[in-house]
Amino acid sequence: MTEAERAVFNKALIEYGIGSQKMMAIEECAELTNALAKLSRGRASQADIITELADVSIMVDQLAMFFGEKAFAEERSRKVRRLEERLRACKTYDQREMNNGL
Repeated sequence: MTEAERAVFNKALIEYGIGSQKMMAIEECAELTNALAKLSRGRASQADIITELADVSIMVDQLAMFFGEKAFAEERSRKVRRLEERLRACKTYDQREMNNGL
């Protein structure tokens, strides 16, 4: 996040309070969930998803600022590494299947 964004998010946390921003994060996640469900039925567009992703991302940044950006970044990195390890395992499994003619 940029320093300008950080300043805006900090002002939002001060103005609205963490309780309100936690509720807003829940609402934004629900809107993204709804848009994704609608997309699968052809009732939402990619633009709708982008809009909701942006809203969720803004709320995630604010929550990370409040709960600890460093801890959040470390946990995110750990989760990405774990995903990478799982994908490596899948690739190995897929190669074995191909070699065995399955």
